[in-house]
Amino acid sequence: MRHYILVFFFILGLQPGQAQSPGGQRVFSFLNLPTHARVAALGGQVATATRPDGAYHLNNPALADSIPPNQLSISLMPYLATASYYTLQYGLPIKSNDPDRHAAWALGLQYLSYGAFELTDPAGNAIGTFTANDYALSLTHARTEGNFTLGGTLKAVGSSIETYSAFGILADLGGVWRHPKQELTVGLVAKNIGYLVKNYGPVDADLPFDLQAGVTLKPRYAPIRVTLTAHHLQRFDITYNDPNLNVRYDLDGNPIPQPVGVVEKVARHLSVGAELLISRNVNLLVGYNHQRRQEGKLTTGGFGAGFSFGASVQARGFQLTYGRFSSVPTAGTSQLSLRIDLDRWLR
Repeated sequence: MRHYILVFFFILGLQPGQAQSPGGQRVFSFLNLPTHARVAALGGQVATATRPDGAYHLNNPALADSIPPNQLSISLMPYLATASYYTLQYGLPIKSNDPDRHAAWALGLQYLSYGAFELTDPAGNAIGTFTANDYALSLTHARTEGNFTLGGTLKAVGSSIETYSAFGILADLGGVWRHPKQELTVGLVAKNIGYLVKNYGPVDADLPFDLQAGVTLKPRYAPIRVTLTAHHLQRFDITYNDPNLNVRYDLDGNPIPQPVGVVEKVARHLSVGAELLISRNVNLLVGYNHQRRQEGKLTTGGFGAGFSFGASVQARGFQLTYGRFSSVPTAGTSQLSLRIDLDRWLR
């Protein structure tokens, strides 16, 4: 366990020089999409969980210790236009040889297909079609000693557009602490650390590094579970002032960008979600992401931007979860996840 801790903080120490704002020239931005319908419904950012009914290890590798062997989770999300986003998470049936230490292994796949496009020559004549897609194949390991769990994920990440492609080797490192008697979990995760082996061209690009911290709490006698996540902690100011919207002019006609207060800068990092525990097998979910709301709302406002909701229903060997989130007032995206307990059905 001490070796995991040393590696974790060593890599964190290397990362601040590469930490960038969420905007700018980046590759592999699809890694920021929700990996599960439950994550989408809880605000899109989750670093902790007390009882992970969904597959969370692609958000924090330390949570892989909660995935039973031979548990399969499949998610589908129709994305923008004809694009479709798929994720697959599977708990490997590997047992630990040490009875005092719980270890778990899991596989993950994220795949974003943009569909087919018409290929034309310089004169505009159609000469065929081409495709574009992004993918990430990952292997996760988590180890628990006492109340602490540390985990790591190694990812092969690629992207292709027609004959152009990009490839990188990335890693996620995370840890969680669980209260021994109460449903309380505190976590920290550094996501998308690594090296860009190949880019589309000579232009430099940043990886979507994200340092997150979170807490999940269920009061003992209340039928609700609350999750608070702080994202992009490697950079304090992640606000974006649209020069076409958030601008004023002085008497000479020179643009004056609108200032952003400290409270607003802090709030941009926060995402909150809540699960209403209707029964043992039925949960309702709601979430709010302040950055998504501020960047997604139009000049006239919009109630839907930044808010999310969903529901989860569980039966024998199955769990079906639906989540929906909005980035702008007039558009939303839905995600559907199915969890299957293969051991139960094979028996």
